[in-house]
Amino acid sequence: METSQEKIFELYIQHLSGTLSAEEESYVQRQLQNDPAFYAEWQLLSKEAANMHAGDYLQRIDSSASLEQVKQHRALPVARPVITWRRIATAAAVVVLLIGSGAVFFLINKRHPAPLTANALLRQAKEPVKLVLGQGQTVVLGDSTHQTIALNNATLNTSQGALQYTSADTMLNTLEVPVGETYKLALSDGTEVWLNAATRLRFPFMFGQSTREVYVEGEAYFSVAKDARRPFVVRTALTQVQVLGTAFNINTYQAGMVKTSLVSGKVVTSAKDGAQQPLSPGIQADYNAAAGFTTSHFDEEEVLSWRDGVYYYHHMPLAALLSAASRFYGVRFVLDQEKMAGKSVTGLMDRKRLEDFLSDLKTTAHIDYQVVGNEITLR
Repeated sequence: METSQEKIFELYIQHLSGTLSAEEESYVQRQLQNDPAFYAEWQLLSKEAANMHAGDYLQRIDSSASLEQVKQHRALPVARPVITWRRIATAAAVVVLLIGSGAVFFLINKRHPAPLTANALLRQAKEPVKLVLGQGQTVVLGDSTHQTIALNNATLNTSQGALQYTSADTMLNTLEVPVGETYKLALSDGTEVWLNAATRLRFPFMFGQSTREVYVEGEAYFSVAKDARRPFVVRTALTQVQVLGTAFNINTYQAGMVKTSLVSGKVVTSAKDGAQQPLSPGIQADYNAAAGFTTSHFDEEEVLSWRDGVYYYHHMPLAALLSAASRFYGVRFVLDQEKMAGKSVTGLMDRKRLEDFLSDLKTTAHIDYQVVGNEITLR
C-alpha cells in the first residue's frame, strides 16, 4: 500500500525529533527497503533538510527550549496534524544540541545503522534482575515471560519486568536491578515501586504491625498505599522519608547527595543529623552531606522519564553524560578526557536506541566510536 506524501513528511519529522515509536520505526525501515517511491521521497527530505541554512536558527534557538519541544512532541496523541515544510523549521529546532560554548545545528539525515558489534555488545552486556532472599538464596527473575517460582517461604510471580509475591516472611530481601534495566515491584501492602538501573531495594515480604520500612540505593519511584496505622519509611544511606500514602521519586546516584521529588501527597524527609524538610507536591529536596537541605521546583516529566526508558540531560559535560549513559544502557563507555575537556551537550537518550545515541555524539561532538572488547571507546 502506497504511503501518502504527507504521511512520509510526518514520519520524517518524527524521525528528526527522535519520537518515532518502535512500531513506526519498523514501518519506516520496511518501506525504505520495499517501496522505491517511499525511499526516493525520504532521500529527498533528507537532502533538503541537510541543505537548510543553520545560521538563522542559531540566533534565536537555545538548546533548553529545543529540548522542551521534544518533550511536548513526545506527549502528543497518535493522531497528529498534517505537517508541511512550512513547519519544518520548528521541528528542526527540537534537535539543536549545545556543544561546549557554541551551538551546533543538528539535523538527523537518514540514519545508517551502527555496526552490528555495538548492538551485539548491548545484548551481551545485559544482566538479569536478581532477588537475594534473607537466608542468602539468589533467585534470577525473568523480564519477559510469565514465571511462577515456588520457594520454601514464598511464591513469586514475574511477568513483563514486574514481580508480585505471596509470603508471610518478615526477613529483609534485596532486589537488585543491574545497569541498563528497570523493574517494578508490588509490595505486600499494595505499594508499588519502580526501580531504575543500578538500584537495590531491601524489603520484607511481609511488613510488621507498627511500620513499613524499606531501604534503597540508586533511584526508585514509590506509589505508597495508604495505611494510617503504619507509616511508610524509605531509608537511604543519608536520609529517610516518612509518608502515609503518596507518590515520590528518590535518587541516590550522586555520591553524598539524595534527591527526593514529591509528586503527590505530603512527606517529611530527614537526615541523620536531625535536620528535617517537609515537602509539598512539585517540590524537590536535595540533601547534601556537607550543605544540608535545599529545595526547588522540578519537572515531573524529566524526573520520572526513566520509567519510560528516556533520560533528559542539560548542558552536561560529556564525561558526566557517558557515566550516566553507562548506567542507562548497561554498556561501559570510555572517553578521551583530554580531547573532550570542556564540551557539554543537551538532549535525550532513549534506552532502545543506543545506535542513535552514538550517531548523535559522532555528529554533534565530532568524535568517533569503536567497540573494543566489552566497552565502547570514544575518541
